[in-house]
Amino acid sequence: MPKIAVVTDFDGTLMEQDVGDELMLVMDVLTQPQVVEASRLFREKKAGSLAWINAAYPLLEGRQYQVDRLLESVHLRDGAQRFIDFCEQKEVPVTVLSDGMQYYIEQVLSREQIKVNRVIANPIHYLPDGQFQFGVQNSNEACKWCGCCKASVVKQLKEEGWLVIYIGDGSSDYYGSGFADWIFARASLAGYLTGEGTAFYPFETFHDILNILSPNWESYKDGTADRRLSGRFPAVCAFPEV
Repeated sequence: MPKIAVVTDFDGTLMEQDVGDELMLVMDVLTQPQVVEASRLFREKKAGSLAWINAAYPLLEGRQYQVDRLLESVHLRDGAQRFIDFCEQKEVPVTVLSDGMQYYIEQVLSREQIKVNRVIANPIHYLPDGQFQFGVQNSNEACKWCGCCKASVVKQLKEEGWLVIYIGDGSSDYYGSGFADWIFARASLAGYLTGEGTAFYPFETFHDILNILSPNWESYKDGTADRRLSGRFPAVCAFPEV
């Protein structure tokens, strides 16, 4: 029988807030000239998130105290803990996949005692010695559009034989969800999928997701659940030739 894996975005998905956006707003990063320019290029689709991350996140250097204080005000989306517990009971591995900053993801998950199998995000950290570490996850030499290449992660899961349930809300999730079997979407991701006529399950809380998965779990396990996708690969994604 096929194996099922869950991949969920963090900002605006597992979390009620987009934590990265909150940080940039509160810490006045968005008004800095290089970030204004990167934001313009992103809106005009002349550059992806990689360029924006390179412009914005280095401005958080030396500001760990402020970041930590803001993290005190963010919270999980309703039903998230119940959903993680469900996955653990079903022995379904959960990957948190984010185009954000690994530091704040790990801080929040630890505080909320959320245990997942892995966190894949941009390796941006405040180190124990106070140093600031900046990096991006994307090692895909064929495409440098995103900081975190979500498509590569999900594509690899599929190549390993997993059935993938993808949960997301934003533009980077459009690429990651392109290789999933089933998509749960909200916000802009739901808009993109609706516009192209791609089947998905809308949600606002993780209770909504469980209301679909729980009574129909056997059909997900055997791959026959409704709205399963096949062959939806975003045209803008590119991968090295094998």
